[in-house]
Amino acid sequence: MAGLNDTDIKLDGNWQLTSAANGDLPLVTRLDCLLQDIQLEALSQEGELFYDEAWGWSMLDFMQAQDDDLTRVEIIQRVKVKLSQRPEVNPDTIRTHVEFEGDVITIEVVFRFFGDSQDYRLAIGLDRVNIEVVIV
Repeated sequence: MAGLNDTDIKLDGNWQLTSAANGDLPLVTRLDCLLQDIQLEALSQEGELFYDEAWGWSMLDFMQAQDDDLTRVEIIQRVKVKLSQRPEVNPDTIRTHVEFEGDVITIEVVFRFFGDSQDYRLAIGLDRVNIEVVIV
C-alpha cells in the first residue's frame, strides 16, 4: 500500500506503463502516488496482490447485484472499511453515495486526508462487464 512519502511508476488511463520521450519510466510521487494506489486498489479484487491478500476492494462482487437497501449498505461499508485502512485517510470524512441506473452502479466517494481540508472525489462505475475508477 503506497503512502504520501512513496514513489511509483506512473500508469496511463488503461493502467499500463507509460514512457517518457527518452524511454525512461516516469514516476509519480507523494499525493499523486497515493491517489494512483487508491484507484488501483479500488479496481482490484482481494487476493490479486500476492504479498497482501487483503489489498483490493473486490467491487466486482456487486456486478450482478440488485438494487436494494442491503446491497447499498454493503457497498458503502466496503468502501469505508477499505479506505479507512489507509493511515492517511480520515475515516470521519468518508462519504459514499450509491446510484443504480439500469445495469450500471455509480458510486461516488468523497474523503479527506488527515491535516488536509481539501475533498478528494473518487467516481466508480460498475456495469455487467466493466469497472472504472476515476479521481475527479
